[in-house]
Amino acid sequence: MSSWANNAISAKAKSIYGNFIKPEEYEKMAKFRSLSDFVGFLKKHENYREILKDVQESSIHRGNLEGLIQKNAFNQIIRLIKQVNTKDLEFYELDIVRQENEVILSAIRAMISEKFDENKGKVPYFFDIHTSIDLALVLKATNFSELIESLQKTPYYMILKPFDTRNKENIRYLDIEFALEDYYYDEAFRRVEKHYKGSVLKDLKSIFQTRIELSNIIKIYRLKKFYQADPATIKSILIKKNTRINEKKIDEIINLQNPDAILKYLSQSEFSRFTSDKDYVYVEYYAGHIRYDLAKKFMYFSTNVPKIYLAFVTLSSFEVENLTNIIEGIRYQINENEIKQMLIY
Repeated sequence: MSSWANNAISAKAKSIYGNFIKPEEYEKMAKFRSLSDFVGFLKKHENYREILKDVQESSIHRGNLEGLIQKNAFNQIIRLIKQVNTKDLEFYELDIVRQENEVILSAIRAMISEKFDENKGKVPYFFDIHTSIDLALVLKATNFSELIESLQKTPYYMILKPFDTRNKENIRYLDIEFALEDYYYDEAFRRVEKHYKGSVLKDLKSIFQTRIELSNIIKIYRLKKFYQADPATIKSILIKKNTRINEKKIDEIINLQNPDAILKYLSQSEFSRFTSDKDYVYVEYYAGHIRYDLAKKFMYFSTNVPKIYLAFVTLSSFEVENLTNIIEGIRYQINENEIKQMLIY
């Protein structure tokens, strides 16, 4: 990539990030008790002024608001991608794979719950022209077999085909979620290894390895604590490729009889940064903070555009998640302190 392209993408990413929501603004938003107050605040914010300019504070539905927040983040990412004119473009398009995965999983959840209309409001039509998925066909699917057929011209057809069923009771959601996650990480490492080398390759691989390891730890804790899953079931949905944690150590964690002992185990291991005496949400919170802090480090100190771009995408996803959590907090009238415990910034 030319130095001009490097400078342009880096400058644009850092400029947009400069307008992201600040800690003191999150503190203020956590106090809001009504959606209209929250929307009124966002409409004046530099990062959301344009996307929300035609929104009426008193009448917008929370689902539509969440959609606009997601669209704003996606548009910013596309603005960066459009400046890439080199052979590593597919690395920058990796986030589209993540969004495709979520569209498919959202459609499957709608089938299981039979809440199809609710799912339609969550489909990100704004990225329709950037994906190989036909969103209209996906939405028409009323059972898993139809969903598979709607994805026939995409890589997802062969991924989902082994799980084919017309009975919603037989949909193996966790296995499907694992298969899609596995595909995403395969693509991530393929694209990174194809286009980069040296310290850039090492750093990018480390970012994805950390994500895999954090995700695996959280999966083990959740499945043991809330579903009493057996070791074989747990191990079957863990990402085993491209991880720095060896199989013996994973087996030790899985075989702990008491799920809460996982926290004690972590406190005595190299994963001590994950531990707390609070519930699993707290484990997720610190796992998220590790990803967030790593992304901030690259955003502030890296001079390499792929790392800055990946950091931007990560920080953007945290902002979307934070705002979504505040909206949910307002909906259920969760108190200020509980809302802040869900936010990562």
